[in-house]
Amino acid sequence: MTTKLKYWIPTGLLAAMIFISGVANVTHQPRPMQAALHLGYPPYIATELGIWKLLAAVTFVFGSRWPRLKEWAFAGVFFDLSGALVAHTASGDGLADSAPAGVLLLLTGIAYVAHRRFTPEPHTTTVHTPVGVVTHD
Repeated sequence: MTTKLKYWIPTGLLAAMIFISGVANVTHQPRPMQAALHLGYPPYIATELGIWKLLAAVTFVFGSRWPRLKEWAFAGVFFDLSGALVAHTASGDGLADSAPAGVLLLLTGIAYVAHRRFTPEPHTTTVHTPVGVVTHD
């Protein structure tokens, strides 16, 4: 399997799933709205999370020029999905309700590892102190 496929298969799947979830949240589809109410969250949280999910999905696909932004998108999706997994588990929901968050969390980890492995490190600038200059750090 080529390097590009090893990167794009998990990343593309994650982006698609997060995008679909974001659209469902923003358009207040019944399933995410019922889940939010069942877990004790206010209805507006679906809109807020949906917007962030849509931004993350777009960043996963088009954010190659901004690796730091992509790192933030991965972190946001990780927090969202781990929070969903904990909330469903703590509320006594069965495997059918908590498994999607767990599977997507696993996919997020795989996509993140692929991102770190196949994305070149950004160039950094090192500032050197001239010889004879004393700094007070």
